[in-house]
Amino acid sequence: MIKEIFKTAYARAYVRIKGVNRDVTHLIIDIILPLLGISAILFAYKALNAPNEFLAIAAIGGAMIAFWYNVLWSMASQLYWERETGNLPLYIASGAPMTGILLGMALGGAFNMTLRALGVLFATVYLFNIKIYVNQALPAFIIFVLTLFALYSLGMVFASSFLRFGRSISKVNELLGEPILFFSGVYFPIRVFPFTIQILVSIIPLALGIEGMRQLLVFGNPPITILWIYLSLLMLGIVFFYIATKMIKLMEEKGKITGTLTLKWE
Repeated sequence: MIKEIFKTAYARAYVRIKGVNRDVTHLIIDIILPLLGISAILFAYKALNAPNEFLAIAAIGGAMIAFWYNVLWSMASQLYWERETGNLPLYIASGAPMTGILLGMALGGAFNMTLRALGVLFATVYLFNIKIYVNQALPAFIIFVLTLFALYSLGMVFASSFLRFGRSISKVNELLGEPILFFSGVYFPIRVFPFTIQILVSIIPLALGIEGMRQLLVFGNPPITILWIYLSLLMLGIVFFYIATKMIKLMEEKGKITGTLTLKWE
């Protein structure tokens, strides 16, 4: 069963990676357009003579924005769209494990967004002469990987459950868009929030990941000081992935009983 899951994940990820990156102009556009928005924030900080730390904080957070929108629109909504286009019945009829399909969607989306996020980050660091602690690149990369694991596992949970939202899926995504980015402290450190809110936003993988990378790359703190972030992201990823596998099995069982899983209208 494990072998089938990974074979399915590879096949689904390959299509997503190949389809998105076949035209290099798409990659360039996906870097330039977000760069404009981040640059506006950075120019505002420079106009206020803000220290380098503020520029680095905004650059790291801005580069991570794409992951959250990818989780919402290309991950959480994907099974609903597959049902609308008629692909979901083909997935089910093929016998391929749905867990593998979701995993492949996550791996493909994470790979594509990583290319774009790195492009945005390198561009902002170079263009605005932002200083970061390069010697902390490896522990920061580990934080980054754990963040993607937790974030896309959460996306798998959404994908399994959003089939039930029907045509209102876009409203749900819009509701989860900007508020999550705000509480994740994309352009500012979450320590500006009251302590209670800081505790609550710690369940958001994006918030933890951004904060962890900032502590390493911006302030140069040793990894041992943020060990709790490493462990929290790992725990969140495992919990979300477990929930996602259980939810997709429940959806499949319900579909077999009621026959409504692949219907466009219920």
